[in-house]
Amino acid sequence: MRLADVERFTLLAYDEGTFDCADLVALVQRELFGRQIQMPWHRPRGAEGQAAIGELSRPYGRRTEAPQDGDLVLMIEHGQKRPGHAGVFFYLAHEPWVLHANEKTGCSILHRVRELPDFGLRIE
Repeated sequence: MRLADVERFTLLAYDEGTFDCADLVALVQRELFGRQIQMPWHRPRGAEGQAAIGELSRPYGRRTEAPQDGDLVLMIEHGQKRPGHAGVFFYLAHEPWVLHANEKTGCSILHRVRELPDFGLRIE
C-alpha cells in the first residue's frame, strides 16, 4: 500500500455520536478495498459502543501472525480486559502501522504498531 492512499484517511474528525473507530474501519474498507462492512443500524456508541466493539467485530476478524494491508486490528486500551477499539493495519515504509480514531486524538491518526503501547493500546 502507498502512504498517499492511506493519508487521505488521516485527520478525519472523531465524533463519538457520528464518526468513531468503527466508522473509520468501515470507510477505509469500502473506499480502499471495496469491502462492505455491515454494522447494526442502532449500534451502541460511546462507552457502551466501545464495550461492544469486540463482539461486533468478530465476523470480520481472525488472528494472524502475518497481517496484511486492510486487516482489522482490535485493540485493548490500558486498564481494560477486552478489546474496545478498532483500526486498520497497513504496512508502510517497511514498517507496520495502524490507522485508528478515538477521543484522545480527536481525529483519525496513523500509529506505528511499536508505538501503540506508548499511547495506552495493545493489539489483541
